Amino acid sequence: MYVAQRSFARAVRFAVLAVMVVGFAGGSADGMTPSASVTTAIQGWESYFKLDWTVQPKSNGNEIDGYVHNTYGSPAANVQILAQALDDKGNVVGQKVEWVPGIVPALNRSYFKVAALPAAPQYRVSVWAFDWVQSGGGSDRR
Repeated sequence: MYVAQRSFARAVRFAVLAVMVVGFAGGSADGMTPSASVTTAIQGWESYFKLDWTVQPKSNGNEIDGYVHNTYGSPAANVQILAQALDDKGNVVGQKVEWVPGIVPALNRSYFKVAALPAAPQYRVSVWAFDWVQSGGGSDRR
């Protein structure tokens, strides 16, 4: 009987842990939706990155292109940029999340492009998500 109770207790602990992991995963950058008030999945990204960008008119809408500057001492991988088209009152009328190709080197920059945004009087661009590249080759989700 004691062995069965231990097995049951282990199964319950495993089930609780599994539910916790699934619950936390739901709050990741992939599960969040950009909005007028949610412009990043990682608060404080401004401490690590600076953005330079311009708006270029294209035949299929406006395109934002620019550079993400990594001001931190570790390279960043899986960097995503959120570009939002805003009306004259600051309401979001269009948005896209795009990947920055490759790695953004430490204390360096990488090019990005967000295409096919609607024409708008103003735009807002932010870093949506990123991972730090660890010296062992892995990454640490922020």
